Amino acid sequence: MITGPEQRKAGLLIGSALLLILVVLYWSPIIQPANFYDYADTRPYFGVNNFINVITNLPFALVGFLGIRLLSQIPAKQATQVIEPEISSAYFLFFQALLATSLGSAFYHLSPDPFGLMLDRIPISLAFINLYCIVLSEYLSPRLGQKLLFPLNVFGLLAVMYWYLMTTYQEGPADLSAYVLVQLLPIVHLPLILMLCKERRPGGRYYLAALVTYGFAKLAELQDTHIYLLTGEWISGHSIKHLLAALAAWWIYRLLQLRTAKR
Repeated sequence: MITGPEQRKAGLLIGSALLLILVVLYWSPIIQPANFYDYADTRPYFGVNNFINVITNLPFALVGFLGIRLLSQIPAKQATQVIEPEISSAYFLFFQALLATSLGSAFYHLSPDPFGLMLDRIPISLAFINLYCIVLSEYLSPRLGQKLLFPLNVFGLLAVMYWYLMTTYQEGPADLSAYVLVQLLPIVHLPLILMLCKERRPGGRYYLAALVTYGFAKLAELQDTHIYLLTGEWISGHSIKHLLAALAAWWIYRLLQLRTAKR
């Protein structure tokens, strides 16, 4: 049960979540840019279209595999020192989502279209949501993280599917508001949680490093063509985004690795 100061912190998070929902609703519909599928680097190598954007998804698979292996090797009696046992599935789901992101994003970049983008966005959404529930559990309340895990994962899945169905079967642009909220809520809440709540396990600086790294990844994505030209057409901003986003996930793996070593 959440009591005292924890109730106020939870109230702040709930209030800010409601505010974010209102902001997203106010700006809805949020429409995907018409040139979204026009990436700067489309060079084919070895018979693979958009090769660099495809191959730079491999680090997601590597981090996902390492994370799953690490979690699988933790003895059950010592797991409570590394993870929150009430939400242990979220840690596995996070790294499984990274593996799925590698496959989904690679498939999407072979020939960018709405179906491939759906396969890309679903695991990205699930990775965000499970990380969010992990941090909630470790810093605020394991019970709260456990209660939110299933409904938020369902919401993340439906948010992407809703966009795809609107894109496919509706005339006119599809609304991305629900998907934007899936990413926006953790990005806003995680820094608040790290600032307001005391850590019960070491890890705050790694979660912060993951957030900052992902922020740089989004900046690189926005400067896709500019970075491509700036590097003499060597690598694009979107490819760098893949590498930085995988590095952000690696910080989470590194955190669990260090906790495991201290058992």
